[in-house]
Amino acid sequence: MGVQYPKMAHVRLKISDVVAITGFTRFQLRGFLRDVFPVERKGAGKRTFSPQELLVIAVACDLERSYGVRRSMLATVATSLSTVLKGPRPADRGARLAITFVPPTVTYLASEATVTNGLVIELGDLFAKVDEYLGVSRTEQRNQAVLPLSPGVVANRGRETRR
Repeated sequence: MGVQYPKMAHVRLKISDVVAITGFTRFQLRGFLRDVFPVERKGAGKRTFSPQELLVIAVACDLERSYGVRRSMLATVATSLSTVLKGPRPADRGARLAITFVPPTVTYLASEATVTNGLVIELGDLFAKVDEYLGVSRTEQRNQAVLPLSPGVVANRGRETRR
């Protein structure tokens, strides 16, 4: 439910996985990562991402796309955003983030917590999107047991004639 991915600690995702979740193009995503989450490159290997990093990047991309937060401002809260979303936290579909840029802070809020200032975003949809992509969504596991067969397929099966 977007909380932790302990069984997936060894999973390394590619840039194409991040593109699939964020909706950014590879070119847009490379620029976004360079500006918001810069990394020292050691060697010419391709950059890979953990499931937790995928969630952090998805939230940051949503902040830029949906709320118009500039990359320079996102860079000021990038470390706090990573810490809050990667760390252990209670499972809550109604969870939210409260973000302030002066001073730069990110606070994880349970659904019933009140907020007095800052940008507040709901995390439920982003959690569900990442969880579903990674194949750890509880709703996906339930839906796999139910096959979407039409009644006609079942009704016609008993009427087969043998020659």
